[in-house]
Amino acid sequence: MRKVTFLFTLAVIALSAASVSAQYGGKAEPNRVRFAKGKSSATLTGSLKGDEEYEFVFGAKKGQTVYITNSDSNNFAYRVFVPENEDVNYDSTDLAVPTLEFVVPETGDYMLTVRRNTDSKVAKRFSITLAIE
Repeated sequence: MRKVTFLFTLAVIALSAASVSAQYGGKAEPNRVRFAKGKSSATLTGSLKGDEEYEFVFGAKKGQTVYITNSDSNNFAYRVFVPENEDVNYDSTDLAVPTLEFVVPETGDYMLTVRRNTDSKVAKRFSITLAIE
């Protein structure tokens, strides 16, 4: 009985520590983009305020073309990069460029981060289209 109580207590402590870490400074995993069956595009949505960022990760093969459309470039900017290769970096912080098109240089996972252009404390929803052909 003592062994079961000890293991239960240990599990509760471990879960509590993980919960506290996630709430206070723990980094959430990026959202994996999944395309509906037979589709090559997806709409990425979320809500951001202040200096918050939303992270998405998507897989692409060398030679494919990626299209990103940000219909609200006055309020949101995005950035695309390959986590394993910091040299490959497509930055769209220029507000005059609400779309990005690039040919994938190597097969792998790419990360797309979305952020607010302002430090507004009011949350605002974004909608960005990602297409891969």
